[in-house]
Amino acid sequence: MLYIILTIVFACDWLYHEVVRSKMAKSANGGTLLMAKFTPGAIVSEVRGKIAATVFSRNKGGAIIRNRIKPINRRSVLQSTRRQVLGNLASSWRGLSEAQRASWNTGAPNFPVQDTLGQTIYLSGEQMYVRFNANLVLIGESEIQTAPTSFAFSIFSITLTAAAGAGTISLAFTPDPMPTDNNLAVYATEPLSPGISSPNASKFRYLETIVPTDTSPANIAATYVALFGAITSKAGEKIFIEVRPIASSSGQPGAPLRTFDVIAA
Repeated sequence: MLYIILTIVFACDWLYHEVVRSKMAKSANGGTLLMAKFTPGAIVSEVRGKIAATVFSRNKGGAIIRNRIKPINRRSVLQSTRRQVLGNLASSWRGLSEAQRASWNTGAPNFPVQDTLGQTIYLSGEQMYVRFNANLVLIGESEIQTAPTSFAFSIFSITLTAAAGAGTISLAFTPDPMPTDNNLAVYATEPLSPGISSPNASKFRYLETIVPTDTSPANIAATYVALFGAITSKAGEKIFIEVRPIASSSGQPGAPLRTFDVIAA
């Protein structure tokens, strides 16, 4: 057992130093290598996250290693509001009674999630409390103090239609209307190049929520234009929409659906 542990430690140390060495190598044109593709070995089959300034990830081409680039903190109103919500919920957790906190700690195993490696993991009671209540705040519902029971969402479908000439963006959905407790949080990207087929999750911004009293199709043009600007000159570009179901009674998230439309002239 000790031999196996030492082997793993030395392998990880070798991998880290190989990454650092490759990052310092110079390419043919004298520039520093910013990203490298690699094949995982027998000991480490999948790596995610970062070590120092090195990020381990995956794209359509396979596993990659790249430099960590710190994004610009634009401090938008939406970002600031969301951070305040998360901070307030973290403080609220400490204000719960022992029985209330126990309900979340006990209930967390009933809501498994997948991590970046596709593995099933379980949130802590506090993580679940913050996540569910942040969803409730997002859709305009009241926070809850005790853990809910699992909710079964209805199966739904979506279709996006965008027309630059008419300046319209509509999202059709079924069932119409959505059943009680089934809310659809709508996220969108700005108009993107038609060559893009799978935008990064960071490209999506929250638009609005479709509630059970809404009927299909939902006209989302007003909120879209307010966030991204008019699409009248964007014919031929793509708009991606991601719809995330949220239970209005608990904040439980469901499996999201993503679609797109090429903006018509």
